[in-house]
Amino acid sequence: MRDEAMPEAVARRSATRRADIPPIRTLQVVLKVAERCNINCSYCYYFNMGETSALDRPALINLETVGALARWIRDGCAELGIERVSISFHGGEPLLLKPARFSAACALLRETIGPVADVSFAVQTNGTIISKAWLDLFKTHRVHVGVSIDGDRTANDRFRLGKDGGSTFKKVEDTIRRLVDWSGGDQALGPSTISVLDHRNDYGAVYRYLRSLGIINMSFLLPDRSHDHGFGAHEGDAEAYGRCLSDLFTAWFVEDDPDVNVRQIKEVVSHFRNTGTPVADPPAANDMIAYQIIVAQSDGTVSVNDSLIPALDWFKGTPRIAIADRSMPDFLANQVFGDIRRAGDSIATACRSCDWRGLCRSGDLENRYAAANGFDNPSVYCAGYKTYYETVCGTLLANNYPAELLEERLSRTLDTVAA
Repeated sequence: MRDEAMPEAVARRSATRRADIPPIRTLQVVLKVAERCNINCSYCYYFNMGETSALDRPALINLETVGALARWIRDGCAELGIERVSISFHGGEPLLLKPARFSAACALLRETIGPVADVSFAVQTNGTIISKAWLDLFKTHRVHVGVSIDGDRTANDRFRLGKDGGSTFKKVEDTIRRLVDWSGGDQALGPSTISVLDHRNDYGAVYRYLRSLGIINMSFLLPDRSHDHGFGAHEGDAEAYGRCLSDLFTAWFVEDDPDVNVRQIKEVVSHFRNTGTPVADPPAANDMIAYQIIVAQSDGTVSVNDSLIPALDWFKGTPRIAIADRSMPDFLANQVFGDIRRAGDSIATACRSCDWRGLCRSGDLENRYAAANGFDNPSVYCAGYKTYYETVCGTLLANNYPAELLEERLSRTLDTVAA
């Protein structure tokens, strides 16, 4: 089907471009349909981290831009043989787009890209403006809904406030309860939650609170931080965040519900399961890229993964191109994508003798960055990771996990990284 959809001129260029780009299993497009927000989270990487280019772009994407992007993705997937496209609607707050235009965008994207690749949709919302019209739309277009909430009222309202400084908590809590009832247990629809960790919170209590809402898919993010912008006076330290993760793991372990999926736990525990593959997702074959992330903005430009914004000096030098000027293969052939892959696959020099290096792989890139030497650093959360892994392994051993098997599994993780 991809060959039938591929224009002749495109086909002639395919061989050369594919030679420059490793095979890609899934293209993940973070689509900024709204470049403004209706609340003001003090830790927001998109507006409050010093990278404010969003304010120079249209507040809302128009359907002409969506159509052009859809064709750009379709042609690129056809050239590169990409068979899966995951489109995540982000902002700002993506639901500022209004239901009618959002629905039209979903239809346009699926109709255009669908002939060459499977298309899935997700949206990440702050949960303050969902209506019945949105719920109907999500069901029609099979949009998985993720909601950002940091925990109970105290945890959530420490950072996630309205522009007037007021609480957002009750609206978000009500939205999550409504989404749980609406989805009827259909995990393809959600809801899932994303929470940013804060060292002052009790993560056993946060876990139990989210479970009381009916959430079974959770993710907990370490605060955006690099070596150039470390821990402030009231921001705790790396070990404090290790204790947060440890408390989260303990609460999950005690509940012992196999249906509950916490990404930061799954990624570690999968290494120690007696069956299955010890990674969060199926492995990519050979040099295949499991997920290639690009970000599409409201003005028809595309850029690299914006979760790397904490590496701000580096991020400001990365390319942002107009889809009208460059094809997707041309964009993905840019050296920066190879640089990101190599940095992500490498272990920092200082980590090469660490017993935990196979589990953390030096941590997320944005937390490894320093202007002086780029990404060749342990995570700023290194001490916290060690605390967390010690808790996981200690808990397993205390609950009759064989010590010999644990050692073997840890040793196996070391085989996947450079010494």
